Amino acid sequence: MVNMNRSTRKPIGLPLELCSPRQTPKGLSKKKHDHLLMLLQWTPEAFHEFYKNIPVLGQQGDDDDDDD
Repeated sequence: MVNMNRSTRKPIGLPLELCSPRQTPKGLSKKKHDHLLMLLQWTPEAFHEFYKNIPVLGQQGDDDDDDD
């Protein structure tokens, strides 16, 4: 008899609960946050509060995130 199953591998077991990757949000550099706020003019008004409330990192990390 021919096996008509597509794959003979065992099924993948998925976890019952997913854990949050981090407990606190990472945040943005001050420079990126200011740039994001400039872009709000093209963002619908309903989303402005979300973007304004993104955490901002301290001044020492401003140059670290410029390449992202």
